[in-house]
Formats: sequence, C-alpha cells, structure tokens
Amino acid sequence: MPFPLKLAIRLGLTAALCASLLPGAFASQNAAAKPAVFPHLTAYNLAKNKLNLPGDFAGQLNLLLISFRPEQQKQVDSWMPVAEALQHINSNFRWYRMPVSDSENFVFRWWDNSSMRSDDTDPERWPWIVPLYVDKDHFRHSLQISTEREISVLLVDKQGRVLWRSDGPMTPEKRDSLKAKVAATGADHP
Repeated sequence: MPFPLKLAIRLGLTAALCASLLPGAFASQNAAAKPAVFPHLTAYNLAKNKLNLPGDFAGQLNLLLISFRPEQQKQVDSWMPVAEALQHINSNFRWYRMPVSDSENFVFRWWDNSSMRSDDTDPERWPWIVPLYVDKDHFRHSLQISTEREISVLLVDKQGRVLWRSDGPMTPEKRDSLKAKVAATGADHP
C-alpha cells in the first residue's frame, strides 16, 4: 500500500478514535462555529446620544472599526476613505468608530470622551464615534475577536450579525473584499 494512503487511513482512524473518546472536545469546536453577533449593550456616541446596540445601528449594513488601544488610530484611519466612500454611495451603509475600553467610572468616561471630542473636532462625525466601556473579554468572545493587537473591522447587519471581517490596516485586497461583500449584501437589504 502506498505511503500517502497508509497515512490517510491512520489519520482517519486517529480522528475517529478521538471523536469517540473526546466528545467534549468536538462539542466545543461546534460551539465555536456559532455565528458572531454584536452583543446587546447600551452606549453613548460622542454626540451624547444614547444607543441600544445593535438595534440602533443606523444602517442595514454597518462597518465597525473596533480599536482597543489609542495607538491603533492609524489603522482605523487607513479604513476611513473606503468607509466614507461606501457611505456616500450606499444609503443602507454606515460606518462606526468604536474604541473599546474596560468598564470605567463616570469621571474616566467623561474625561476620555472629552479627549476624543478634542481629537476629532468635526461634530458631524461624533454620532458615528461610539466609545464602548465594556467587559473586553466578553465583548471579544461575542464577536469572535481573537486579539487586541490589531483593530477588528466587522461588517454587521441591523441585527448585529457579522457578515464579513478583517483586521489590521486596510490593504487593496481587504478594500476590494469589503466592497464586493457590500455590493453582494446590499441587494439583500432594501
């Protein structure tokens, strides 16, 4: 019997043995296959409007630029030209900048939000900047974000279901993939 065939048979038998001996391990893999969904939470945008998310997302399609550290702003900024262009040509599309921090007290939130307003002085953008003060581990788990080292870029529908994802700074390939997904998904949303 040729070696590749022997190897395939051994691997198949090993997988079958593991499946019978370790059903809990395979059950956890199936649980991880659940679709990622934006968690239900209440937040305030920089315009000081209360949002009950995901229901208050303004678009049928929403691009979430999720950052975890201030130094990731350059990565977020790399996505802004395509986000603004898509919002300009598609009335069902909205972008949101979402800096994520751990839950903090009122004074810290006020200070942090005031700092963000002074950094982004265009009040027209404030409704689309939504700082999140949450349990970061729970938030990342809900959206299946594996790391805070780079930004996460998620396209979600009005119900918060993740339809497309990327991470890190924008590249031409990521831009083209996002545009294709918005074009394909836009037909499904009136």
